[in-house]
Amino acid sequence: MQTRSKTVSGLLVRVAWIFSWIYCLNSARGQDYITPSDVMLPPEAASQEALDESAAKASLRFLGLDFFPRAAVNVIYDDNILISSTNNPLSDVRWTLLPGFAIAAGDLSLFLSGPVTLAEIRSLLNYSLLDDSSRPQRYVGVDYAPAINFYTENSKYNGVDQIAGLAAGYAFSRLAIGLDQDFFSGDVKNNGVGDLVAESIFNTRLRFRYELTDRSDAEITGQYHALAYEDPRYESYQEFRNEDWYDRLLGARLQVGLGAAFGLVFPESNPDQTYQQLLVRGLYVVSGKLDLRGTAGIEFRQYASGQTGTVEPVFTLSATYQPRISTSFTLEAYRREEPSFAGDYNYISLGFAAGVRQQLLGRLTASLNAGYDNVNYVLLTSGISNNRSDNYYPIRANLQYDVNRHLATTLFFVHLQDASSIGRYSYVDNMVGARVNWNY
Repeated sequence: MQTRSKTVSGLLVRVAWIFSWIYCLNSARGQDYITPSDVMLPPEAASQEALDESAAKASLRFLGLDFFPRAAVNVIYDDNILISSTNNPLSDVRWTLLPGFAIAAGDLSLFLSGPVTLAEIRSLLNYSLLDDSSRPQRYVGVDYAPAINFYTENSKYNGVDQIAGLAAGYAFSRLAIGLDQDFFSGDVKNNGVGDLVAESIFNTRLRFRYELTDRSDAEITGQYHALAYEDPRYESYQEFRNEDWYDRLLGARLQVGLGAAFGLVFPESNPDQTYQQLLVRGLYVVSGKLDLRGTAGIEFRQYASGQTGTVEPVFTLSATYQPRISTSFTLEAYRREEPSFAGDYNYISLGFAAGVRQQLLGRLTASLNAGYDNVNYVLLTSGISNNRSDNYYPIRANLQYDVNRHLATTLFFVHLQDASSIGRYSYVDNMVGARVNWNY
């Protein structure tokens, strides 16, 4: 108990030192910050030279490439680093260094006038008939960010997580092609396993969208997903998926689509699975403040183990409401099935997530996100079922202060809880920490 008190006291001293340093820096550079209300968008007739100058100020430009370096430091007190169900879980303070960069090339200067992420780059090659179609014709972006983790008292858990991604797009007169690649390798708190485990995840998506008319299009997507565990006790798997869509614009605010999906799942040692899905999707812009979107359908799944095939619903539904520029609400619900770490079981997850984000005082932003997942395990062999069912509750609260357009700091609290029907998988995990983030 005395050791933990010393750890917490040391953490508070370090955090206080960090924020005193930020306050001094803010006093010296506070005039550099520009709030959203200070920004006036240039008219459509603004010269390309002015836009290029704006982009140049926000990136390092070399040989036609835009470089966006960044760095962050996290300090987190975690009272259950191994998500253990014991009465005295292992706690520690983790320090994380996150250097990183993004590199972008292509006709992006009209759209990227500040630090960017892969998600922002990927949104440029638009796949919605309801949104602005005047997007870049060609681009490529690369992002890399290692996470270097140090534990104060349990150095055996020190390590480096690798996070990398690629986004590329090319648009012809009617055809748009997009390629996305994501890679992660590192330690993850895995609910199914009930421990901190080393994982590697590969995810590749190749998308083709062809405009049939000014109100309809056809889209084909191919995806490869692989999850690999370092520990041979857990079952890795690969999945190949194809989606085919026909989308139609109905009126000025509603887009609907009909589609089909086909998938092959190859566990490392257990029998294979195949599935087919009949799907519908839609996007409805209720107003400039509210939009609704979702995908729903029915899935037919077959198992090479001889297990009787299943017919189940699948869906992902979401809503975004922004009553004013400083306030936004999000809501999402979903049902999905995927292989488990055990191999002879599948996860079936039914859940929802909700969030709110509020700008408080110009530079200060608060956000709260919470969710619920009910996870059931479906036996795929003739063995004895474990009848496992989990109820998972994640909560995250953030308070972010933007010192200027380059520097931001965040205080956060995270609560994770799993109430499992099997006691050894139940746990409660609380984390409190601070983050200092710098973007060029």
